[in-house]
Amino acid sequence: MSNPQPTRCLVIIDLQNEFLSPEGRFPIHSDSLPLLEKLPDLINAFHSFKYPVIWVRSEYSIATSHSNSTSSSSTNIPWDPTNFLTSTHSGKTPCCEKGTPGADFHPKVRTLIDTGDGENIVLTKTWYSAFKDTVLLAELQQRNITDIFICGLLTNVCVHATVTDARALGLEVILLEDCLGWRKRASHDRALRAMSKLGARISSTMEILPNGAQLPPVFDLPTGLPELYYVNGSIPSWRVMMALYEKVRLYFRSGSWVVYSPRFSAQEIRFKPNRLLVMSDPKETRLPEFLALNHRGKTPVLVDVIPSSVGTAGSQDAETITINESLAILFYLETYHNPSKPLLPPLTERAAHARTLARTQETENLHNIYDNLEDAHFAAEHAGNVLDPGERVRLIMAIDTELDYWEAYAGQAAFIAGETFGLADCALFPILAYMVHRGFDWQRRSEGQIENAWPHLRGYYERVWDRGGKTRCAQRSQPAGWDRKGKADMWKGTKNNAKCLYKKNLAKKESGT
Repeated sequence: MSNPQPTRCLVIIDLQNEFLSPEGRFPIHSDSLPLLEKLPDLINAFHSFKYPVIWVRSEYSIATSHSNSTSSSSTNIPWDPTNFLTSTHSGKTPCCEKGTPGADFHPKVRTLIDTGDGENIVLTKTWYSAFKDTVLLAELQQRNITDIFICGLLTNVCVHATVTDARALGLEVILLEDCLGWRKRASHDRALRAMSKLGARISSTMEILPNGAQLPPVFDLPTGLPELYYVNGSIPSWRVMMALYEKVRLYFRSGSWVVYSPRFSAQEIRFKPNRLLVMSDPKETRLPEFLALNHRGKTPVLVDVIPSSVGTAGSQDAETITINESLAILFYLETYHNPSKPLLPPLTERAAHARTLARTQETENLHNIYDNLEDAHFAAEHAGNVLDPGERVRLIMAIDTELDYWEAYAGQAAFIAGETFGLADCALFPILAYMVHRGFDWQRRSEGQIENAWPHLRGYYERVWDRGGKTRCAQRSQPAGWDRKGKADMWKGTKNNAKCLYKKNLAKKESGT
């Protein structure tokens, strides 16, 4: 008898008021709160494949004993007093106490559990790991489940503990990074690296669930798929993401836009995104494996696999092409991928074609001029100083002058190089969006306080953002956590700048200088 086919489930950990409510004792960072908005589509996709969704909640007590249940309804995972992840909450501040509002599921989560059409299983745990002293393993074995997709919180505590036990039990683990909750980004990143070393695969809803489509029949992406190495929040990476998403063909089904085919046609671009962490030590862009792709240690990098010939026994040889630099990748994608969705005017329209090429390259002027401001800002901050106000004004004036050129272009057509969205828009929009995230509010401060100083360019920016809503490339490619303004304001300075100035003045006062 052949072995049963691997079956999947979704395990969602600790979406309780203690972490998600403003009144909770351990609220997660606001940047990870959007995970709640991603759950409905994710759950519907699993239910559509008849895969169960397992909701795990915690109940902790100071009196929880460090015993190892050996009953048939429990997973016998021993407690290791030297390993934090094998333990339970024992801090001075109570967490998820039985019978308290903090232990209840968040209202949005409760609604998803109560109204779901598929199989929902609710388990309660008293340890960090969802496997220890629960029936989770028994539930998985009963359903022949070998692959578990995990989301929830906290990344570095209960998620990490659960993944550690899952891998020890021989289960395949896929972590959905954009559906993980955390309190400190550094702890989140460290836990991701540790879980990756255990063999867990780091994925996202963007990868397994493109635009609300059903889950692919298998998790592993087909051979020959382009791989994009990118950094979240990077202008160059964002550019390439926009082009890739623009070239994915969509169609309307059941009231929403979905990807044209679960299998994707040969002409459509489906790609494997590989996010690199740069707030780690060492930066993942400095690891030997990545430097072999780009010796400068910069993203984005596109690795394309081109089938060249079919060998014996059905094996397929392939040529691997590595492309660095965002604009080069844009032109490569336009040349070789999905010609049915062009981002350049046809060669027969020579003037329009040339204009789009020129505008695409010209975006580097704004990119470089803005980078001068950001580089100066952070260089001063890292040195424990603040950027000289006069220098900040000079750098902002250079940006204002460059924006005047783009204001003129934006007043000529609906998009930056013509009446149709194209390659130049993929190159320009992320720069404007990045500036807005860093405090740009469309005011010209270098000549007094001129409100809405670039009305055509602002209208263009809003047009690209609103175009197609969440189904199109601008919103789909937005970096994770960027649905709100960043803490660093390049136009006004930041709280960190103020702290640097305070410390500097305090040091002067203490030294008597």
